[in-house]
Amino acid sequence: MEAPLQQRIVGAIVLVTLGVIFIPALLDGSGYKTRQARDIEIKDKPTFTPLSQKKLKPIPTPLEKIKTSQAEVLKADPKEVHKKPIKSFALQVGTFATAENAGKMRDKLKKAGYTTFVHKVQSKGKTSYKVRIGPELEYSLLEKIKKNVKKHQKIDGYIVNHP
Repeated sequence: MEAPLQQRIVGAIVLVTLGVIFIPALLDGSGYKTRQARDIEIKDKPTFTPLSQKKLKPIPTPLEKIKTSQAEVLKADPKEVHKKPIKSFALQVGTFATAENAGKMRDKLKKAGYTTFVHKVQSKGKTSYKVRIGPELEYSLLEKIKKNVKKHQKIDGYIVNHP
């Protein structure tokens, strides 16, 4: 073995030996007790009124909820306009100047398994045809469809309110 390598190994052994001897003497654990001694105050046990004295509202079961909602539907006048319209969404995947091009894209997406339609829009005297997927009531479902369309069809659409 070469002399410089041998000297380094001997030096490392000496340093480790000194560390094993002196480090425990320096770190005898006397500081542990001072760090761990703390006064903890525990509050008195809280008092609660007995449950027999509390008056609680009865919780309706799902069957009761269905019955009440059905009763409300039966009482409603079918000719009355709803105060709160149903909100739905659609995924717009393209805008075209001609109905023919919009129809081609609609048919392509229908073959891929999507529910599609063409929405005709008049703006500033010009007609445009918007190809949309949907409509859906849940926004989160359309976000999944949007990712799927982007991945498989390479079309980046955006979610719009419907109608």
